[in-house]
Amino acid sequence: KYMCVIADHYTREVLAVFDSRYGREILDWLRSHPEIKVVTRDGSRSYASIISAASERITQVSDRFHLMQKLKKDAVEPKRTLLGQTKAKQPYPYPSEDEAYRYIMDAILGMGDARHRSRVRTYYDVRRLKDEGRSVAETARMPGIRSQKVYQALATDMSRVLSREQRQALKVAREMAGIISGGCITYTSVAKRLQGKAEPRIVHRCMMSISERYKVLRDEVRTRNKALGEKGRTVKVKASAIWKYIVTGEADSKKLLRLHETYPETGQLIQICIRFRKMLHGEDDAPALDDWLKEAGKCRLKEIRDFAEYVRNDKEAVRMACETRFNNGLLEGKVNKAKAIKRSMYNRAGPEVLRAKMIFDGMKWDWNYHPN
Repeated sequence: KYMCVIADHYTREVLAVFDSRYGREILDWLRSHPEIKVVTRDGSRSYASIISAASERITQVSDRFHLMQKLKKDAVEPKRTLLGQTKAKQPYPYPSEDEAYRYIMDAILGMGDARHRSRVRTYYDVRRLKDEGRSVAETARMPGIRSQKVYQALATDMSRVLSREQRQALKVAREMAGIISGGCITYTSVAKRLQGKAEPRIVHRCMMSISERYKVLRDEVRTRNKALGEKGRTVKVKASAIWKYIVTGEADSKKLLRLHETYPETGQLIQICIRFRKMLHGEDDAPALDDWLKEAGKCRLKEIRDFAEYVRNDKEAVRMACETRFNNGLLEGKVNKAKAIKRSMYNRAGPEVLRAKMIFDGMKWDWNYHPN
């Protein structure tokens, strides 16, 4: 069962122990101590909401240790699964999100008869050139149409230009691209992941070109790997070695280094993790948080995109972790000591005895707070 320990950053002493990490007791304790200005915590949404409810003046800091542990969990396992391909085998290729989006948009603009397709492409060309800051004359000259057509396109709402199928496909185009880049390359699996947001026949129409292209590429890889047979197998590498490789780019293992040959996106993953580490430690060449989120959101690995979304949902607390020196690292000893005492008491005593043992062990206790 999870419990909650509150400790002082400066004295390193435990101030309070609670039987749960949820509930009103923690909220009441925080409200009874208005002198608290900064709270460091892990990524728990329950902690974040309780602290926000206690006081909007409290600055929340996401703990660097827990952030790196979360990144380690999300980055090491995908690399571990790829190690069987580092000797000779090649992984199945998947498009990036941007590449998949281009295929989908080409398919959307190609729907309908020739006259409709011409009208839609003219509309999009005009809008694109105008967004680039071109004048009406320049915009008309580049697609080779009259200025009157440019004015008409700019005055026309997109819903009047696109067909119903195109409008439906356009609404899910970006989401569809993300699903495809995450490893779903068949239209049935993509349609299922969209959960009814688009008709299966429309999904099929949008994916025809990209499915045909990557079916050929995957068949080539499958044939090559099958010919290798047992020669393509390799032993696994320790998680610690993989993690060192991810956050430093250095490796003693040839198997890890050969990931660059069979999985070129490894370089992008390493750079994303290195830049995140630099950002947390406030190094001079570290990127801004918003820039890192944008870069990580485009990573091919779904696990890294999910981690970026996790960071985005706790953005301000992560920003404070980058800008301040507060972290839970110096308090982990106290917390681990409390955990050890708790485990030794398992099935023999309750929270009140745990509090008493912490007092007798010389830990500071808030005698003015007595939870009922």
